[in-house]
Amino acid sequence: MKKIASGILCIGALLLSAASEEVNGPGHECTSWMIFSDLTGNNTNILHKNRDALSRDIVVVAGGNSSRRWIGLGNCRELPGCPCMGMNTSGLAAVVNGGELTPENSADQNWNGRTTPQLLKDILDNCDTAAQAVERLRGFIAAKDYSHRKEGSIFLFTDVNEGYIVELTAGFVSAQRVDRGYALRANTWHNPGMAQRSCNIWLEFSGSFVREHAVISNFHKAIYQNGRLGLVDSLAMSRNCEDPKEAQIERRVCYTYTNSGSTLVIDREYPDVLSVGYVTIGHPRHTICVPIPICVEKLDKRMEDTAWSKAAWARFEKLGLRAPIPKEWLDFEEKSRVEYDACLVEARKLLRAGRKTEAIALLNAAAAKIWQGAAELLEL
Repeated sequence: MKKIASGILCIGALLLSAASEEVNGPGHECTSWMIFSDLTGNNTNILHKNRDALSRDIVVVAGGNSSRRWIGLGNCRELPGCPCMGMNTSGLAAVVNGGELTPENSADQNWNGRTTPQLLKDILDNCDTAAQAVERLRGFIAAKDYSHRKEGSIFLFTDVNEGYIVELTAGFVSAQRVDRGYALRANTWHNPGMAQRSCNIWLEFSGSFVREHAVISNFHKAIYQNGRLGLVDSLAMSRNCEDPKEAQIERRVCYTYTNSGSTLVIDREYPDVLSVGYVTIGHPRHTICVPIPICVEKLDKRMEDTAWSKAAWARFEKLGLRAPIPKEWLDFEEKSRVEYDACLVEARKLLRAGRKTEAIALLNAAAAKIWQGAAELLEL
């Protein structure tokens, strides 16, 4: 009887959740993917997240210490200084998606644990590899130091060699290792041991499946056409708002509630200097994607005080989801990528010659120039 009652309560809560989402948007969903160096072809691994949530106060956040620093995107008012996606100087990138409704949740057990952005910050502060991140996450669950309402979570970790997709409830952790090709998750569980812990109904599954199918079909096209999959493909996918022809629901990778995105590019040779996060601070179709070097020394103030994200949402409110991205913006992004890539080549030469300080200065100057150009186009 206890299991039946728990299932009824679980389904009832989900129905209420789905009805609320139609009006108010999701609490915390997301679509994320990792791409490995056999596909990028340039000795980088990539971890990307499109974040779907109600928050609009999106800012660039940075933290850590002298031995392990990190950059990311988060909120300025809710949990300031905590990332929802980020990467550190060890070459570890980490993001978190919402998971499925489950009876094994922190809400019913009255746990007073940390939220997922707080756990991500802890991991970026203290871990060098994806495997270490998984073990630290297991420790949080064992200590009941985890809070995510009535749902579980999906963490994705990528480093210079491998990645892990970790699906969990408040009482169970399932981790799968990946080291080639690409892998992805929306908000449904696929790992062993998770099916029996789910209370999802079809509406929740279908929303995730539509997004996962969109990523798979578009990535396959890129691979078949170019033999590669990388930064440009990731950015294009992050802005994809097409309706799948077969879908019976309206749900896209880039949707009304997508509030930001990060393509975190890990350089496998010099992760502490050459790694870079290409970020959309605000709705991905209503702002310009800019690079944030992992070795950044000073951020543009407009990235830290919501001026950047406010401009994106003002344009979104005026023009709507499907407004074309201005050609001037796209041309600027392409030109900026070419220029920054050239600086990465030069910085690598400097690093191989033992001139790290000069390499860092070069990349910081290049990024600052791009930020200023983007800000002018955005009329900030």
